[in-house]
Amino acid sequence: MQSYTWARCLLVCIVAGSFLGGSPQKAFAFSGSEYFPQPPKLPAFKYFEAALLQDAQTGQVLFSHNSQKIWPQASLTKMMLGLIVFEDIERGRVSLETQVTISRRASRTKGRTISLRAGQVFQLAELLRAVLVTSANDAAVAIAEHVCGSVSRCVQRMNARARQLGMEQTQYRTVNGMPTRTDRAPDKASADDIALLSRVLLRHHHVLAWTSQPSMSFGHRRKPLPNTNRLVGRIHGVDGLKTGFTNKARFNLVTTAQRGPLRLIAVVFGGKTSRVRFRVAEDLLEWGFSNFTRLPLIESGSLLWVEVRVENGNLSAFQPVAAATAAPLVPKGDIGAVSIALQLPTQVVAPVLRNQVLGEVVVRRGKQTLATIPAVSPDDIPQARWAHARR
Repeated sequence: MQSYTWARCLLVCIVAGSFLGGSPQKAFAFSGSEYFPQPPKLPAFKYFEAALLQDAQTGQVLFSHNSQKIWPQASLTKMMLGLIVFEDIERGRVSLETQVTISRRASRTKGRTISLRAGQVFQLAELLRAVLVTSANDAAVAIAEHVCGSVSRCVQRMNARARQLGMEQTQYRTVNGMPTRTDRAPDKASADDIALLSRVLLRHHHVLAWTSQPSMSFGHRRKPLPNTNRLVGRIHGVDGLKTGFTNKARFNLVTTAQRGPLRLIAVVFGGKTSRVRFRVAEDLLEWGFSNFTRLPLIESGSLLWVEVRVENGNLSAFQPVAAATAAPLVPKGDIGAVSIALQLPTQVVAPVLRNQVLGEVVVRRGKQTLATIPAVSPDDIPQARWAHARR
């Protein structure tokens, strides 16, 4: 908290000085010495294929190893199925109370299942919870058939949504990640893509409400079904998200944790053992929470500290506003390496439209760019009447 307070006070002082007499192109930095945290103490890279640690709020990457490597997803595939369903619920196409009848195909699904039988009827919420918490393959097929009309149509929708999100290294072939014929490629993605999907999925509050539970009940069974994520209930703050395993993929994991204002996402691909994937994710999370802090710099909609003159306008000058929030994570003790630069023209010609992009605010830590935020006009600025008359 002391670093937050100190940073805010210093920011106000420098902003005031820049507004009163500085150039709009001037960059300012917090004084101090640079601090670089030691890399996390992970198992040797030969024990896993890829790993990523990301800020859930901004997508800022804190640690990356082979994060663009394309790898079999296994049951991480079910995360996209979940997103498709939650978005259909938002659109009113289905509801959590929708009744789903189990088909013969769903009842014959192999791998990890909850032993659904053809003709049984369950609420969509109950089946979806079984998919996300205990990774039920048969429940995934039943959901895909009901929500999309068929498994193949659901796969098409999943791929289309992946493209919309910018998941460029992702390809879905199933709705649950189960291996198909030996001559057919598995569902694949990169750790970067899975982290992006996780951030979007976490916007739906039911996800963490379900995946934060160590176990779940289903139907009339007395014995609870375990959460496949063993970090839940064991590591402080962990409340999701999804595991995956096949012989080709080995042991995958995407997990998330929140401590105070920070939520982090850790992705691990291809662990040699289940224990390795949990160990790597735990080490990444502990390292991230121990070494980074959020630095709130700019609020979305706040006035920037420079004036832009207007030629031929009914207003002589105005202050641009930030179109987004800048609150990057920085290493604790390294606030001194953070700088903010405004890249704006000193003058524009009317008319100017509300929310018209004028330039940008760039936040850097040394040579690393932490955030780039558009600087926009706060209002419409029409031409002055005399400018029309002069024509």
